[in-house]
Amino acid sequence: MKTIGRITKTYGFEGAVVVRSESGIRGEPQQGEPVFVVKDGIPVPFFTREAYSPSPDTLIISFDDYLTAESVAHLRGCVVRTEGTEESADELAALAGFTLSDTLSGLSGTITEVLRNPGQLMAVAVIHGEEVLIPLHPDLVVSLDRKHKKIRMALPGGLLRLND
Repeated sequence: MKTIGRITKTYGFEGAVVVRSESGIRGEPQQGEPVFVVKDGIPVPFFTREAYSPSPDTLIISFDDYLTAESVAHLRGCVVRTEGTEESADELAALAGFTLSDTLSGLSGTITEVLRNPGQLMAVAVIHGEEVLIPLHPDLVVSLDRKHKKIRMALPGGLLRLND
């Protein structure tokens, strides 16, 4: 499933919610299309009544059968997902120029290019003046902020030393 964002608050009086995403909202769910609200770790389907994006990082969405602000108030803080893959290879290949930071070691650098190897995309990043190869696997990506051109990753220990 692909994460759209997180419900931050209710909107208006007719049961709509505000969904925000650090990496930007791409594509709005269509009327009648399900989105999945993760409640207690379980993705629960909600069918879209209406959805629109007033800004690149915000989505206003209302659901069938939820017609008041009180009926959706319990969803505040929940993650919203859709069917599909998290990040496609083409989306990850467009990361040249992004700042990469590792949440575990604190190292950061700039991605200079993305290499397409069979079965694996690799980022070429300059960290402390040296080129380092980093696998661009969705499981390693913590967050992707397209607006500020930043990618945070949780890289396995020792991965950066493999290039020595």
